[in-house]
Amino acid sequence: MWSWIQDNASALSAVSGLVTVALWFFYAQLLTHSFRRQRVARVLINQCYGDDCASVCLVSNMSHEPVYIQCLVLALNTGEARYTSSITDLDRAESARGMDDSGTSVTRQGPLLSGHAMRIGRFDSLIDKAARDHGLIDPDRTILQTQDLQSVDVTAIINYGPDARALGFARRFLIRRDDNEALRVRPETVATSRLTNRRSRQRMQYWLAQMT
Repeated sequence: MWSWIQDNASALSAVSGLVTVALWFFYAQLLTHSFRRQRVARVLINQCYGDDCASVCLVSNMSHEPVYIQCLVLALNTGEARYTSSITDLDRAESARGMDDSGTSVTRQGPLLSGHAMRIGRFDSLIDKAARDHGLIDPDRTILQTQDLQSVDVTAIINYGPDARALGFARRFLIRRDDNEALRVRPETVATSRLTNRRSRQRMQYWLAQMT
């Protein structure tokens, strides 16, 4: 055995070197993959506290680092048109109830720590706010009663890390009536979508420009 090893020492040394290089390459790939995962922002838009119109829309930061929420947008999709409205700031009536110096009582804009979630409001309140912005309802009736509202899109525009580009995440929620004619809200997809195409980026830039 020893003589065989001596006779094939060069070949064994070459194989050992290749194995070592392969191991180093494998661990380098793991480190690179882990680093990239830490650099990728992940934001979830969910529904909680039931499935009716009084349920709450929740934005959660599942990124490795904090994110900064720049803008929140709600789109109402009816049978005839699409109406888009910013829900970044709270209604005046809501903010007046608990105004403080932190700014959290007047706006939803700001940092969101890793692993933390923000309640952005009940679906019926968010829908009514967007409807009022477009003059779709009168003081005594809601859009849920007067319009053919089919779904709503919730979009979160954020900044993450040193990247100066705005990143967008969106999820659609369907509006349906059950057998008892009660309105129900449910997500159309199982996951939040990341907005990456050119048209989505143009819409995000337009929404951000409207805030300035």
